[in-house]
Amino acid sequence: MTLWELLRACLRFWPVVLIGAVCTAAVGLLAAANDGVYFTRTEVVFLAPTSSLYPNALETQSEDIIDTAGVVAKRITGPGQVTKFASPDVTLVGLGVRDGWSLRLPDTGGQWAANFATQRLILDIVGPTHEEVRARQDELLNRIFDELHSLQRDAGVDPVNEIVATTAPQTTVIYQVEGSALRVIGMTAVLGVAATATVVVFLEFRRRQRSPAAFTRREGLVDATSEPAR
Repeated sequence: MTLWELLRACLRFWPVVLIGAVCTAAVGLLAAANDGVYFTRTEVVFLAPTSSLYPNALETQSEDIIDTAGVVAKRITGPGQVTKFASPDVTLVGLGVRDGWSLRLPDTGGQWAANFATQRLILDIVGPTHEEVRARQDELLNRIFDELHSLQRDAGVDPVNEIVATTAPQTTVIYQVEGSALRVIGMTAVLGVAATATVVVFLEFRRRQRSPAAFTRREGLVDATSEPAR
């Protein structure tokens, strides 16, 4: 179908074009009016108990502490399998989640191997409002601290030797994530025009199939007044 034929078909099926334009405009305005979501990524650092030999808990690295952090995360998230990603920097917003949370031990080994090299947990939270994200953040942080304490209490660890957890500075900030209204409207317009044109082409194709002789005469391919050859 040529461009001229498509334009003629659009004129012929103008109610479809009108409905498509109205729906496209409505969806575009609705999408552009979206206030986005609120997101926070909080790092929970697990620290070894201090002593005269190791006074700086931040410098003390231990596989036992990393394992403890992993156990705490598993007790909160449940026994389900953890999805592996190519990069530990993947966020819930990047995955398309608009309301939810995740807690995991960073895996720097990629998709084909496991490598847990840091004694911290990554807590991602996404929600529709700032207040909901803040409330969920406080609740989950308290659960992490309680699970860590319960884990060591059940194991009979002396309080002076307990591992402690704290949030890393500047990681509890909640951000508003918004899209580009101009891009949303532009993409909606492209999809709306494409969908409307597809429907018009389909209807025009069905019309030609139903009356091929009438279509041939209308397009001037056969002289409707000529006599058949004898």
